[in-house]
This record gives sequence, structure tokens and C-alpha cells, in this order.
Amino acid sequence: MKVTRKSAIKTLGLIGFSANVLGNNKEEFSAFREEFKVAWRSSRKYTLELYNQMPEKLMDYKYTPESFSWRTQFVHCIIFNAAQLAMRCEIHDPFDERTLKAGHWKSRKKKQLEADLHEFYDWVEKTVDTLPDEKLKEMTSFGSEDIPVWRLFYALENHIIHHRGQAVCYLRLNGITPIGYVGW
Repeated sequence: MKVTRKSAIKTLGLIGFSANVLGNNKEEFSAFREEFKVAWRSSRKYTLELYNQMPEKLMDYKYTPESFSWRTQFVHCIIFNAAQLAMRCEIHDPFDERTLKAGHWKSRKKKQLEADLHEFYDWVEKTVDTLPDEKLKEMTSFGSEDIPVWRLFYALENHIIHHRGQAVCYLRLNGITPIGYVGW
């Protein structure tokens, strides 16, 4: 991706928007929702393109015995992020019951887990659309600080970015050239 002056200024503007937005104005939360959904849809596209580069026979590949398998990288993104969002927003976690079932995630075939990823991305997008503005304004503990719930959505996307970075390494370790980076 070529960075131009125009794209850099646009990115800085979006960062400034995110930092200053979301006071008491309904239009500001509408803008947040739209901005987030554009980034979230790009995240889905890139995540699934990377995910689908790994052959089914390597779903359990680990580069060390302690590391997550390829499958677990993506399962972890679903169950960790869904649990964090559900707990902090006091909403139902649609993945919780599956997580409690012994062996559920371990037995998922590639296409099944791909469907789970789509379901997860849909659920987060629906959640950002339906959470009341008051809930988005609420403060929640995350890491070592308190943040407004609207920032939690970006923190969870950052978590996915971390695991996608690991997925790129898994592909390379198996002689697969990852697709190029897709920015938002």
C-alpha cells in the first residue's frame, strides 16, 4: 500500500475524529458506528483471505509445542473477543455454549470454522449497531485503564490484528506466501 500525503492526512483525521468524538451528540455515535463498520468489514475480508490460504491438512500446525495451532489462532479470536464484549456490554455471548462443550472447537473442519468467523464478524457488527449510545459511553476496565465501551471495539480489533500477524508467520513457515496487506 502506497502512503500518500492525502491518505496520511485522511488517516490522521480519522484518528483525531476517534479521539475527540463521542461526547453527548447522537450524530457522533452514528459516525463512530459507520467508521467502525468500514474498518470491521475490511478486517473480515483480510482475516478470511489469510485464513483460507492454509490448507485443511495444516489446521493443527504449530511452530512449537506451546504455540497455538493455526485453528486455535482463529478460535481464540472468536471466543476471547466475544467473551470480552459480552461481559463488558452485559449482552448474550452466542459462542459461550459452544466453548463450554468439550472438544467443540477442536473438531471444527476448515469450512465450519470459516462459517464461525463469519458469524462472529456479523455478531460484532450487529452489536455495534444495536448497543444504546449510553452503553457506548459507559466506562469499562480494560487492561490497566478504564476506557469507554466504544473504544473496546477498537481494542478487540487490535487483538485480531495481533493474531493475524501470527497467522502470516504460520503461512510463511509452511512455504505459503501470504496475500498482501489490505489496509482500511
